[in-house]
Amino acid sequence: MSAAPYHLAERGVGVGVRTAAEVEAGLATGRLSATTLSWREDESAWIPLAARPEFAAAIAAYRSLVPPPALAFEAAPWLRLDWTAWARTMRALWGSPRATFRSPAAAGLRRAGGWVIVCATLAAPCLYLQLALAGGASAGAVAARLSPGLPAAASGLDLSRFAAFCAGFPLAMLAFVFGGACLLHAVLALLGGGKAGFPATARSLAYVGGAMLALAVIPCGWILLPFLMSGYLAVALREAHRDAAWKPWAALAVAGFCSACLAVAFMALAVWPFFRPMG
Repeated sequence: MSAAPYHLAERGVGVGVRTAAEVEAGLATGRLSATTLSWREDESAWIPLAARPEFAAAIAAYRSLVPPPALAFEAAPWLRLDWTAWARTMRALWGSPRATFRSPAAAGLRRAGGWVIVCATLAAPCLYLQLALAGGASAGAVAARLSPGLPAAASGLDLSRFAAFCAGFPLAMLAFVFGGACLLHAVLALLGGGKAGFPATARSLAYVGGAMLALAVIPCGWILLPFLMSGYLAVALREAHRDAAWKPWAALAVAGFCSACLAVAFMALAVWPFFRPMG
């Protein structure tokens, strides 16, 4: 008596009935997925093919033929932070951005957003300390210049502001990345580029932006950010969209100009009260 065949279904749609040899051949060649649900007679529930030990060798054989994703962070478990995958991704982004973004995405934008949050969370304490020291020094110099007779205020770390910054900075970076990706992709589309779609632009900006946050560890390293990020992002966009080199550079120039104008406007609004006449 021959073994009972396997009834297969994927995403709620029936695939058909296969023998064990046919299922094994399909898994080894990639025609069938390890997540495909299967059922045999006398079984009470559908289970994925990956849960059947008789097909473990076929699944392993196919996975050995498929190259690992260029960004190891995309293949890491979603609910568990894999520091090895994080370090490999950071090394790939800094060392070989051309090869990294030439390969298709292995995960959606949710994983790219997770990368931004993790990198921003790690960089936030270092960045806050630099901003606090620079701001305290500049504020002390201005106060001494305006009121030389007054004693200098005691300086120290404001824990409430530190906590607020470290909690809000990752979310602000996430909003900045995806908002900037909308502007950047719109300009790129106007120039005739961006053929891979908005997800490719957002993914490139998210991973490059997250990698650039590592500069916050270096004192005053953020000064290099505009130059390094422009170069790395231009390479990433060119490889992700298969566009000519001038299109990413032109899109970055226009988007950068718009961002600079917006930053100057916000800075003017923040500084203006200090120049109003008192009384």
